[in-house]
Amino acid sequence: MNTTIDKQFTSEDKYIAVGEDQLYVKRYIPSTPKEAILMVHGSIEGGRIFYSLNDKGIAPYLAAQGFDVFVPDFRGRGKSRPLVSRNSKSRQIDAIEEEIPAIITEIKQYYPEGISIHIIAHSWGGVWTLAHLARHPELNIASMCFFATKRSISLKTFKKRFEVDFIWRYVAGLATKIFGYFPAKEMRIGQENEPKGVYEDCKKWVFDLDNWVDPSDNFNYLNAFKRASHIPPTLYLTGKREYYLGHKYDVIRLMKEVGNKKDKFIYLAKETGHAKDYDHINICTAKEAVTDHFPIIRDWLINKGE
Repeated sequence: MNTTIDKQFTSEDKYIAVGEDQLYVKRYIPSTPKEAILMVHGSIEGGRIFYSLNDKGIAPYLAAQGFDVFVPDFRGRGKSRPLVSRNSKSRQIDAIEEEIPAIITEIKQYYPEGISIHIIAHSWGGVWTLAHLARHPELNIASMCFFATKRSISLKTFKKRFEVDFIWRYVAGLATKIFGYFPAKEMRIGQENEPKGVYEDCKKWVFDLDNWVDPSDNFNYLNAFKRASHIPPTLYLTGKREYYLGHKYDVIRLMKEVGNKKDKFIYLAKETGHAKDYDHINICTAKEAVTDHFPIIRDWLINKGE
């Protein structure tokens, strides 16, 4: 289905086969595409974090700026099929090594002569993206932007201990054993349910502060980043009301793990001159973001981090 929106761009719904699954992709197409963007959502959510039903958000905003934007729902989430169930066998390695490259391949098919590709990710989507790049340093990505992305949680606050250590680790762990998948929607702690394997893999990384090793094949990501000759310049943003999911200390810890000198960090708070103290969700969805930090992201992509 193709829909014209304010004559600035069109939107298109499509499906991409990945193994036996069908990944839904929302595409925003400007009249004259200049460059392309892949947007990667995080854990227990879908691509809707980047756009609304009436086409508001970072995806349509950047399409209006001339970017061809591809927003997938990863396996089992959103409009992708089949939905997550106790029969879901996928793990993080599938997002890293199958789903991300499938969308990049799809983008390249539209531009056989080549086009600059950028990646924007929210929360855990940035971790999957970095993991893919660590395994494929030859991949030519122009620049990246991450909203509230951390790889592990080092904070020791009461809120973190209760909501992460107790609810997410133990209560959700028990529920996952009962349901056969992480029932985030039923527990009302997420937009989308998560396959059991993805939840268990994610949990290993979150609580291991010193190591970043893939449970599927023991690939060492920290060692890979030390050897990597090229990691795209990345803009990391997080807000003041990030109490543990994307706290600035843990975002900066991830930046240090990657070790890219071209990366930049922005703290979105009133005290730093921004419109509001953003949290984990409204950093992408707040109406203020359109005139506050979305233009910063646009300029970062246009200038490719320079």
